[in-house]
Amino acid sequence: MVSDMAKRKPNIVDILIIVVVVALCAVAVFKFGVVNQKESAGVDDSEEQRTYTALIDEVRMATVNALHEGDKIYDEKTGICLGTITAVKHEPFLKNVLLNDGTIQPVEFPDYYSVTLTIDGPVVEKDEGYFVDGVVEMKANSEMNVATKYAKPVMKITSISE
Repeated sequence: MVSDMAKRKPNIVDILIIVVVVALCAVAVFKFGVVNQKESAGVDDSEEQRTYTALIDEVRMATVNALHEGDKIYDEKTGICLGTITAVKHEPFLKNVLLNDGTIQPVEFPDYYSVTLTIDGPVVEKDEGYFVDGVVEMKANSEMNVATKYAKPVMKITSISE
């Protein structure tokens, strides 16, 4: 014997339920698969070559010599290329010292240097700030661990050109 359920044909309500479930699945795939990937990667925004300067404080001459013009510089945490070093300048590191009379005076710290880097890199400007590859946020006065081919210093971004 065959039951009555097996003989029954699908009605309009069954078809509507199937169409709604398929439409919801398609919307979810589009939202989470396509739209979020574009937003997180910054695809909608165009990258521009920007020049920014960074300061590396209190390093020895070996680190100064390891930073070369033309080297690529990477964010150590994500591995994303921040740009190419276009200029390297160094000067003796000055540290503020409290003197006996209560005044503060900058004093040269022996064998340590401050390095100023000029870097050209692709930067995306969004409402929230500047980003490299839509992931690494670039802010003035922010410090980040970076890596080049021969050195891994901590740099502080001092300015980003418009």
